[in-house]
Amino acid sequence: MRGWGRSLGGVVLLGAWACGGTPPGEGMDAACAGLLPGDLVFTEYLNDPVGTDTGQEYVELHNPTRATVDLEGLTLYAARVDGSQERAYLFTGSVPMAAGSYLVLGDVREGPLPAHVDHAYGEALGALGNSGGTLGVRCGERVVDEVQLTAPARSGVARVYDGRLVPDSAGNDDPERWCDGSGAEDAAPGRGSPGAANAPCDSTEPSSPATGDAGVVASCVPVGASVARPVVWPRPGELVITEVMANPRGDDTLGEWVEVLATAPVDLNGLTVGSDSTGTKVEGRACVSLAAGAQVVLARREDAVLNGGLPPPVATFGVDLRNSGGVVMVRAGDVLVDAAVYGLAEEGVATQVSAPLSDAKRNDSQEAWCRATEVYGTRGNLGTPGRANRVCSSGGSYGGVPDAGAPDGGRSDAGVPDGGRPDAGAPDAGTVDAGTPANGCIDRSTGKARAPRVPDAGSLVLTELMADPSAVADATGEWVEVLALRDVDLNGVALSNESGSSTVLTATLCLSLKAGGRAVLARSEDAAVNGGLPAVLGTFSFNLANSAGNHLLRLSMDGRLLDAVTWTAAAVPGVSSQVDPSRSDATRNDLAGSFCPAPAGARYGLGDRGTPGVENRPCAP
Repeated sequence: MRGWGRSLGGVVLLGAWACGGTPPGEGMDAACAGLLPGDLVFTEYLNDPVGTDTGQEYVELHNPTRATVDLEGLTLYAARVDGSQERAYLFTGSVPMAAGSYLVLGDVREGPLPAHVDHAYGEALGALGNSGGTLGVRCGERVVDEVQLTAPARSGVARVYDGRLVPDSAGNDDPERWCDGSGAEDAAPGRGSPGAANAPCDSTEPSSPATGDAGVVASCVPVGASVARPVVWPRPGELVITEVMANPRGDDTLGEWVEVLATAPVDLNGLTVGSDSTGTKVEGRACVSLAAGAQVVLARREDAVLNGGLPPPVATFGVDLRNSGGVVMVRAGDVLVDAAVYGLAEEGVATQVSAPLSDAKRNDSQEAWCRATEVYGTRGNLGTPGRANRVCSSGGSYGGVPDAGAPDGGRSDAGVPDGGRPDAGAPDAGTVDAGTPANGCIDRSTGKARAPRVPDAGSLVLTELMADPSAVADATGEWVEVLALRDVDLNGVALSNESGSSTVLTATLCLSLKAGGRAVLARSEDAAVNGGLPAVLGTFSFNLANSAGNHLLRLSMDGRLLDAVTWTAAAVPGVSSQVDPSRSDATRNDLAGSFCPAPAGARYGLGDRGTPGVENRPCAP
């Protein structure tokens, strides 16, 4: 077994081998073989200088550990997004980095180094991709850190990792945690902070501009302006589907509509609105812009006489919404921004998300939806297009079924609609769109319904838990990590503790994990309050105990045990408990000594120790 290196006197000793001096693996340089993924982190780069790129680009590395790290033996590399056309630079001599320090590597090909550059890689990397590509550092085949390059808003501006967050090799995989540098143009090359900690990103900064073929940036002209600017596409969750009218009184092709809520300033230009099988792009040269909090209507027709008296829609779409039920989706290119599944449509009645549940996660729950009760327009339809939705009662249900005590809306005593017959050629009433099985889910990649991939015993492994975060409150910062040993969906999986408290993971979309992938289940999915966790796949509502005693975490499905772990020790504040990587299966994670506190060099988000969503560090012998 190869050793991972150790610390002595504040310096990482590389090339120290366990088990009698076993040499490093093939292709692994002995000088750097002790470095683990995350021991170096990319925190800044200038990939699009003003004028020629040659001689001006730079890359910044950070050492987040508490020991000196030497770059000797490491390879700095850059490539296209697909990994092709890689160019690399090998550190053949000693380049030490003190604990917590930043090092700037520059494309300097001749003459003295500029003041902001610590080490030159010359022409080895060529020109970094201005609008995309990969940047990484590795020892042999082991990647220490890798990030995807993104385009700045304009040339001459560096891209920086959010200074509010502790630099972390998992967190910097998320392009939304990067922003344009904000340093004074005459004080910092690339308006960044090369060689120093970054400034906080402005949380209101817009998304990276949408790009089309050949790297052409989509643009639009703001109202009242004459100069175009890049389109700001919504990120997932920044545009939420909140109401659907699939079966209006009269001609469906004139009166159907969808309501969306913007949770951040976004443009709709170029977005695709549609179903699981087809969609319509929002066209137009003028910016179709929404402010944060705007609730607007997308409709089949603009004319109020034709559409039944809707408020002016911001855009139109040409996709039929099936009366028998279906899915409405909004996409930004290949990215699914939000999707909502609706059931059998009652004639003249919209289905809407309960006002307190109007976000892209909670609107996945069937219990979040209920029938509209307010009249709008000229035809007696029920809905609140462009206005705040009502609060669904506890007796409310999804898909247009009336709440207990609500008006019957033209239903018979048996609760079967006496109007709203399916469109010609649609399935019989009561079926769901596209053959969605009763326990099915919508695939996040294809947008089509499929049966979930049900996990069996041993296919999911509990590998890490944070019971007592320090950076944020327990009620928002606790989390659990789950490793998949084969391709599975977590829909229907229950997480429970020793007291019997349990949460079943439910969602309209498939909660998919590839073999080898890790899911973070947390008390909150909001990175602003959960301590800066990476993307959260699901949430749970019970507490993880901090005190010593008999504790248990259990994964199950339909009463079948998938995995369980027990412990008795009290939680260490701000430190997760993690399984040793060599014991990451449902049998060996039960052995004594399999779990240990996350090491000091493993930090995430706001600074707590742990490796949520990424491979654990080995436990000390």
